[in-house]
Amino acid sequence: MERRIYYFTGTGNSMRAARIIAERLGNTEIVSMRADPSEYTAKNCEIVGFVYPVYHWTMPAPAVSFVEKLDINPKAYVFVVAMPSFVCGIACERLAGILERKGIRLQYGNIVNSVANYVIVYPPFPSPKLRVPKTEKKLRKIAEDIFARKMRDYPRASRMIRRKRERVMTPYLELQKYADNPFAISEDCISCGLCSRVCPCHNIVLEGGKPSFRHHCANCMACVTSCPKRAIGYEITEGDRKLLDASNSGTPLVKIMRLPPKRKLYRNPYITVNDLTKESELWPKEAKQEK
Repeated sequence: MERRIYYFTGTGNSMRAARIIAERLGNTEIVSMRADPSEYTAKNCEIVGFVYPVYHWTMPAPAVSFVEKLDINPKAYVFVVAMPSFVCGIACERLAGILERKGIRLQYGNIVNSVANYVIVYPPFPSPKLRVPKTEKKLRKIAEDIFARKMRDYPRASRMIRRKRERVMTPYLELQKYADNPFAISEDCISCGLCSRVCPCHNIVLEGGKPSFRHHCANCMACVTSCPKRAIGYEITEGDRKLLDASNSGTPLVKIMRLPPKRKLYRNPYITVNDLTKESELWPKEAKQEK
């Protein structure tokens, strides 16, 4: 039977994690959640894994959509590795709920803290030089657990985190549908199309040779960190500010969202831009045509 790990990534952390686990398991395919789930089902899999970052203290919306559509062998050994910067929140619980509705039990769950990369608000932290080696060490330990098919209850949010998430993160989710409005393309753009190919949400198309954002952005920062000319900026105009404020989010985040020209960027050091662009080969047919 087959072994398959599904991952969602913007700047490579989850791709790297999937590779480490797959290498230890052997004969295991890793599949980006950018793919069409009907073409990469887990119906014939004996081991099924999910690896993804944590956005707004929960599972990324594109990953939710993918798993909801995925057919999975109910007898498979199923695991999850969530990769928050600090707070996992309900990221594993959200997956467990989706699987439960399919009649599938999540048998192993773990978290691995990774570098925070929301660079339109802050520089990457903690220092990649310090965090990445710790991440690598823990991933290899988790890979051994999964190889041994250990059982481990998935992490759950505390009552305090649940309350704080409702109050702190819910407003940010309200901003999400407007979040890509302030992306600005400078004259340095060379129309290479890398931003379109690395975007895990099929959110960027080239119009007149320049990137155009389609308003279903996850704010993963893949486009920003992969641009060879650093031609993608983030500038909130007065019109953008009014639009964002119109969401009645009440969050102060809008006041500090920006991307200074000299801000440090981050991509997992073991993952190349070419690795990320290869994912576009898995896009559903309609997404390839729009690209």
